[in-house]
Amino acid sequence: MDFQELTSLAKHRKQTFGRIVKCEMYRVDGGFLAITRMHDDFHDIALALLLDESYEVKDAAVSMERIPFPQCEEKPPETVKRLVGLRVYERGVLKKVRQLIPRVEGCTHLFEMIESTFRAVFSGSYNVIGASFEGALDLTLEEERQLWMSTPILADTCYSFSRDQVNEEVLRQAREKVERAKEVAKKIRVLREE
Repeated sequence: MDFQELTSLAKHRKQTFGRIVKCEMYRVDGGFLAITRMHDDFHDIALALLLDESYEVKDAAVSMERIPFPQCEEKPPETVKRLVGLRVYERGVLKKVRQLIPRVEGCTHLFEMIESTFRAVFSGSYNVIGASFEGALDLTLEEERQLWMSTPILADTCYSFSRDQVNEEVLRQAREKVERAKEVAKKIRVLREE
């Protein structure tokens, strides 16, 4: 069955469960604030991470407005402070989170939220990096993909960023555009300061 056929099976049925995970990222003085909220039939949990410019966690806090058991708010909320010092872009960062917050001390849903937050920060940082060129960078979709594919953080993380798909010529052109955009952005900043 295709997607439409599969989802049509739910058309006249009562939903038995629903979950929404929402991640937001904000530019703040000295870095970024990432807020993730998970809302479902049993939970209403929010996670806030304060990150510096290098995407290192500087502070972390949790709000548990609705939880299934009183014990859920005893230990898990305080464990997120252990994230302080981690860099979101560190290789193996989720494994480190598991080491810092063992399952028996944490919360499965909180770990899901941390993972979602880290992934959202990764995606959100793309907008931050792009904004630093102040409109001076005009890359094609393929040039953007080639640039992202060339980073150790994204290389071989999915089919779209498989190293087998590197096109050296397109990558070279993209890097040249980036260098030109850096020069233009630098000139714009100098003019604004005058």
